[in-house]
Amino acid sequence: MRQFSVLIFLFSSLVVQADPVLIGMHYGQSYLRATVKINKGFYTIYTDEKKLFETGNGQSFDITASSGMVNLFYNGTNFDSNKKVYIRTNDQSEFKVQPAGQKPNGRIYTENIIAFSHEGHLQLVNEIELENYVSGVIEAESGKGNELEYYKVQSVISRTYALNNLTRHIQEGFQLCDATHCQVFHGKPTSEPLAAISTNATKDIIIVDADINLITAAFHSNCGGRTVNAEDVWSKPLTYCVSKSDTFCLHMPHSKWEKSITRERWHLYLDSKRNEFSDTAHNSLFAGHMSRGLYYSADSTLKIPLRMMREDLKLRSTSFKLTSFGDEIVFVGNGFGHGVGLCQEGAMRMAQLDYCYEDIIHYYYKDVHLIPRYMMWFFKE
Repeated sequence: MRQFSVLIFLFSSLVVQADPVLIGMHYGQSYLRATVKINKGFYTIYTDEKKLFETGNGQSFDITASSGMVNLFYNGTNFDSNKKVYIRTNDQSEFKVQPAGQKPNGRIYTENIIAFSHEGHLQLVNEIELENYVSGVIEAESGKGNELEYYKVQSVISRTYALNNLTRHIQEGFQLCDATHCQVFHGKPTSEPLAAISTNATKDIIIVDADINLITAAFHSNCGGRTVNAEDVWSKPLTYCVSKSDTFCLHMPHSKWEKSITRERWHLYLDSKRNEFSDTAHNSLFAGHMSRGLYYSADSTLKIPLRMMREDLKLRSTSFKLTSFGDEIVFVGNGFGHGVGLCQEGAMRMAQLDYCYEDIIHYYYKDVHLIPRYMMWFFKE
C-alpha cells in the first residue's frame, strides 16, 4: 500500500495542466449577433493573423456572423471579415454573453471564447479548463442545497462523461454542448459554493471499468425503485450498468407521477402506429405492469417501443401502468428518466444518510474503479 501511495505522489507531481475543453454555448439556439460584456479582468482579441484590440472590466462589444465570417464592433470601430476570433485572458477574468433576441440570463462565464460562423449562425465556444467546467455542470445538473458527498458523486460522473465524449460535436467546431444532449452547463456556479469544493476534493478522479476504460457514466433523476439494464434502453449491454433494486429513491420528489390524456387522443395515437385497430384491442389496453422493458404490448399485433412512447407522449419514464377514468386514460408511473446507471435522487438520499461518494458510486455501477485520470496508462500496463 505504501508503494502504491508513493507512485500516486510521484505521478501527481508530473501532471501538467490539461488541455482545455471546448463547450458549444447556447446549443440549439440560432442567432446572428451577441453582445459580450467583460465582467471582471482583461481580454485580448485575436484572429489567426493578428491582434485586434484589448478590452477590460465593464467594457462590451458586439459579435455578428455574416456570409460565413465574423465581425466585431468595439468603441466605434468595425473589425470585419474574420474567419475565426479568439477572446482570451491570462488571469481569472469573467464575461457575460447576451445573444440577440434571447432573454437575459445573468450567466457568468470564465476563461476564453472562440467565435466563428457555422451553418449560417454565430457559434460561440467557451474554452475552459476541465475542472472549472465540471463545477459549472454540477450546479446546472444538481441545483443547490445538496450534501457535499452527493456533489462529489456528480463531479466524478460529470468528469468521466466529459472525457469519454470529447469528440461528440467535433464536426461542429467544439467538443461538448451546454445542453441536455451532453451535460447542462450554465457557466460559473454562482449559487452553490459546494460545487467548486466538491470538484477540488475529487480533482482528476474518474470511473473506469474492469479493463480500465472510461465508463459510460449514465445517470437519471429517479429510477422509481429499480434501475434498468443498459440493453433495455439502448439495446447494448454495459457490464457496469445492470438492473438493481434501489429503495433510497422511493420517497424522493420524482419517485411517482401521473399523467392523463383523453381517450380520443390515446386511440388516435395508437391508430397512428397502426392503420387498423379493432374494438377488442381498444378494450385490452389497460392491462400492464409497473415495470420497464422494451415494448408496450397493446395486443398480439401491436408493440410500441416504450422509449418512443415516452418521447411521443412526454412521459417521465417508461415504468407505468394504464388505467381508465371516464373519458381519460391515466398513466400511473414510477421514476423520472431512462433508469440506467446512477439514480440521482437515490444518491442524494444516500449522501443524507452519510454514505461516502465512493460507496455511492460503487452502489450504482458494478465492478468499477475510481482512479486519477492521469494514471489510466499505468493501470492498463
